[in-house]
Amino acid sequence: MREKKLMDKTPIIFILIAISCIAIVFLFNRNIDKNLPTSLDFPTLFIYVEEEELVKLYQRDPLDDQRVEGSLKTSPQDKTAKKIELRFRGDSTRYLPKKSFNIRFQEGQDFLFGSNRMNLNASYTDPALMREKISMDMFKELGLPAPRVEYFNLYINNVYEGLYVHVERIDENLLKHLGMNDEGTLVRDSFAANLEKEEIGRASLFGYDLSNTEDPVTLLKENFSYRGNPHWQAVVDLAEWIYNTPAGEDFYMGFQERFYLEDFVDWLAIHLLIGDIDSFADDYWLYLDHHNSDAKWRIIPWDKDLTFGSTYRPQVYVDNHYFAYEYDFYEHSYRDNAMIIKFFQTPQLQEKLFKRMEYLMEEIFTLEYFVSKTIDLRGYIEDSLNVVPSKHAFVLHTQNHHGRLGKVEEHVETILEFVALRYQFIKRQIDPIEKSPVIVDLANYKEGDTIYFTDYKGWTIGKLLLKEIKEVGNVTLTVEHKEEMKGIDRLWSILPENADFIGELTLYYRNEIFAFGKQNWYEEEVATGRQWDLIMGYYRDGRVESISSKVNPYCNKITATLHIRDREEIVITHPE
Repeated sequence: MREKKLMDKTPIIFILIAISCIAIVFLFNRNIDKNLPTSLDFPTLFIYVEEEELVKLYQRDPLDDQRVEGSLKTSPQDKTAKKIELRFRGDSTRYLPKKSFNIRFQEGQDFLFGSNRMNLNASYTDPALMREKISMDMFKELGLPAPRVEYFNLYINNVYEGLYVHVERIDENLLKHLGMNDEGTLVRDSFAANLEKEEIGRASLFGYDLSNTEDPVTLLKENFSYRGNPHWQAVVDLAEWIYNTPAGEDFYMGFQERFYLEDFVDWLAIHLLIGDIDSFADDYWLYLDHHNSDAKWRIIPWDKDLTFGSTYRPQVYVDNHYFAYEYDFYEHSYRDNAMIIKFFQTPQLQEKLFKRMEYLMEEIFTLEYFVSKTIDLRGYIEDSLNVVPSKHAFVLHTQNHHGRLGKVEEHVETILEFVALRYQFIKRQIDPIEKSPVIVDLANYKEGDTIYFTDYKGWTIGKLLLKEIKEVGNVTLTVEHKEEMKGIDRLWSILPENADFIGELTLYYRNEIFAFGKQNWYEEEVATGRQWDLIMGYYRDGRVESISSKVNPYCNKITATLHIRDREEIVITHPE
């Protein structure tokens, strides 16, 4: 009888629980703006810190690693909050407005893949907030060891503070997930962080002469990050071999003995594809299962927000819109890392790398791959990207990233443009051509094809999406200095030879203030500025006839649809 009464009341109990949950969500949502991303389907964190402690955290030295106590919920319905300790994380990015957090829990968390640590990255330098995710997914796509990445909306004391990216901590939990011995050697070169020390003086261990060091193991312990109990002598042995072995046959044979070569080639190839060739100082971890005498070194990537054209500029720091893709294979310093330098200088290794890169560009990481990837990610995170500041959003900082709000399309397009232009540049690095005008034969193309006009150095002058071919023939595109032109001081010339076509023409200009781009064609030394007002125009008899066009200063390009059957001179300028 008692069981029957309980069963009779069960529906009422469920209804009351449901009403309570709805009330909690209503009370939570009532206090925040309607435009905030409150979907409970999207991973969300609610952190609570005493206001006094929060003020101290933001007012003290950003490099202070002392932790502040707080609590965390993953849903407003949670009855109990998890105790946490948090601090800022990162190096130079700690000085940016939107802070990244290192969060420590008392025990492992399921939503952190079992870890009790959380690396909550602000990704303030990435206006698309996709670069870290896409990069790490590329490594995993090839079966390489790499941390998992997850997005979270973050509320601090019930104020929305933006979209964050959690990058799995590289530790024993990750090793277990990857099926690797979690008691193996796991170390990270931190020479770059200690560059000012008299005994260091370089950004990488590899290339450092340890023979003059009285106690090399102690030197590494003091200037490396590490987990557990590494086999330090194995690290010393690797460093000494790299230092003492010249590039060439011996380096090739010895490298295969010490590293899983195919994995290393893929790791290096991805870095070159995404333009992260400034990462070779401290943005990777070395792993060796020293309990297995047959094991070889493996390498795990780290820190991929400054990729796909986004990078550091001395005058303007890391939160800038300068765009470059011409990172040279042969002239780059690779952050003093002799392991990478000698790899390139060894013909057998370079050949393997180049063949693999060509395959990856053509078969795996195609432009279509990145288009699909960005479409999926944009659909997932765009609501969060579009949140604007209000009294319930962005109190501790102003917005999700340093970029202009409402320009998600342009920010995503910049990633795709980087891939396309970077690939053209890489092809010239791998297979150089003689200096000559950029000429294409339309007979080799069909309607719907995209043609890149790339010079012998790998610089893409323009591209053409063919919409209609009326008559086939050769097409030449050139660009020359035009000092008197306001806006972009260049003149593009399209010279058809028996060709008649309609196409979407994109012209690329240089706007750079550092060694990679080497030139600045824009009239001011600013990343964007008045470039939003630039137009494309026919240059005829010293006058500009404007063409309906669209500009994207984030990737230094302007696009218009043209019908070309005769020679045309085209400029990019400000409207009069």
